[in-house]
This record gives sequence, structure tokens and C-alpha cells, in this order.
Amino acid sequence: MLKFLNNIEEKFLVLNLLISTLIVFMNVVLRYVFSASLSWVDEAARYMFIWLIWIGADYTLANRKHLRIDIISAKLHGKARLGLELFVMTIWCGFCIFLGYQGVKLVRVVVEQQQLSTAMQISMGWAYLCIPLSGIFMAIRLVFDIINILRTGEIEKPVLSEEEEMIEEAKKGVSM
Repeated sequence: MLKFLNNIEEKFLVLNLLISTLIVFMNVVLRYVFSASLSWVDEAARYMFIWLIWIGADYTLANRKHLRIDIISAKLHGKARLGLELFVMTIWCGFCIFLGYQGVKLVRVVVEQQQLSTAMQISMGWAYLCIPLSGIFMAIRLVFDIINILRTGEIEKPVLSEEEEMIEEAKKGVSM
């Protein structure tokens, strides 16, 4: 299930970035070459960027690429480190559940009030829907991660790209 979600998110993020880049580029060309622009492009790009950020937050969680301050956890080992990691993940999961719940409430209010975007005249519910989705997706991932830590007793390592692996190997070679 999580691999399926990863694939969907990855395709969505790439397509979102591609389309938003193309429509902004198109609008720049229209504005500076033809002295005309489309009013809806800036608004669409803004909402697409918001979706990119919120769904991207879940995608970075899936790949363990979130920015972390690990001064304390780096000094801990064994059960103390696992305990701290479980504590942090539980707090994070609670926040994501809160975010999902409050996001649903926000979307419901916006839809009930029939708020429309200025240029495109679409429901603002679509713009805000990424907040509860991201919160719920991250909470689900964190629950699976917590269960995995409790089951295996190990913290999953981040997924490293080839460049990051080479940097890690170089660090090992330097520290010897």
C-alpha cells in the first residue's frame, strides 16, 4: 500500500512541477513577447505550489529526507535511541492527526461558505484539500514506521541517492 502511495505521490509531484513550470513559462512569454498574459496562471501556479509543498512533505517522510535536529539522538544508542525515536514519531503522528482533523474542518467550512478563487472561480476547498490529505498520509506512514520499529527494534535508514552514498563512503574514508 505504501509503495503504491509513493508511486502516486512521485508521479503527482513530477507532473505538478512540470505543468506549473510550463504554464508560468508560457505566461512569461505571453507577457514579455506579446504584452498580454493570462490572469489565471499566477493563481493556478500558486495553488499547485501549495499542493507540491504539502504532498512533498509526505513524500520526504516516505524517503526519510525530512530535516532533523539529531544532536541528542546521535549521542544515544540502543534502547534509549529507540525510545527517543518512538517518542518523537508519536508526537509527530499526533500532530499529523491534528493537522488532518483541522484540515478537514477547514475544507468543510470553505466548501459550505462556497468560497471561490479570484481568477479561476474554483472552490477554495480544492486549494485547501492538500492540508488534510498530507496530514492523514503522514500519520499513516508514521503509524507504519512506529509499528515497524516496535516489531524489528531497528530504525529504518534514509533512502540515499547514488551521490549521497558516495558522500557517505567518502566520509568513512576520511574518518579512518
